[in-house]
Amino acid sequence: MISVLSSHGISVKIFHTMPRNFVVFLLLLMPSFLYGEESWQLSLQEWAQPRHGDRLVRQAALAGAIAQLQQQPLARLQVRYPGGDEGVLWAEELQSWLVALGIASNRIELVPGSSKADLIQLNIVQ
Repeated sequence: MISVLSSHGISVKIFHTMPRNFVVFLLLLMPSFLYGEESWQLSLQEWAQPRHGDRLVRQAALAGAIAQLQQQPLARLQVRYPGGDEGVLWAEELQSWLVALGIASNRIELVPGSSKADLIQLNIVQ
């Protein structure tokens, strides 16, 4: 049985469940990037293929990262690269290609410390 607040005509049951329902509603509306960091991986083997703009934008990791970055104007693309001279050269070449493809250089962050020596991790960060 639902009791009614006589002065307001609001169901007591509805009144008590509104805060909980409101929180659930807000959580459902929050963008997915707030729940976790978007991440892609680019292997050295994939990068070793001949490079040109058309091929790079079709590469799954780069296409996914670029598309997600374009949807979030305040986000940055973090390029986590392997250490050493080769890793630095790889990351800088990737950064140059991304700029050539239209990504602003101030939205690209190069960070050493990839989890593997033959892997670049691409992360969208706020």
